[in-house]
Amino acid sequence: MKGKKSDDYYVELPAGISKDEMHRVLEKAAENVGMYISHVGGYSRKKYPNSVHWHFKRDRKEPGLLDATFWDVKNVFWLMIRHSEPQWVHEMVSTFLTAIRKEIQAL
Repeated sequence: MKGKKSDDYYVELPAGISKDEMHRVLEKAAENVGMYISHVGGYSRKKYPNSVHWHFKRDRKEPGLLDATFWDVKNVFWLMIRHSEPQWVHEMVSTFLTAIRKEIQAL
């Protein structure tokens, strides 16, 4: 049996939050913790149709990134952190989650 290769961190969302609102929340939260959005796309189109998936980085040349996914069908948002990511990514999780929750409360 294979072990997990990543950890998921879920954030409670207000009912009916839109993709645009979620994007703005994440832009502000990332900026507040010294990161930027390096990629926006979809995530597992079969499993999570119409989901939005982001990559966050601190520096273009630095290895590692944080993954985040929002699926409005179920009103769910989570960060997914691969165990193989560099140390800075693991250290950033708590700070980024706090910044995201703060921006959601400000909606």
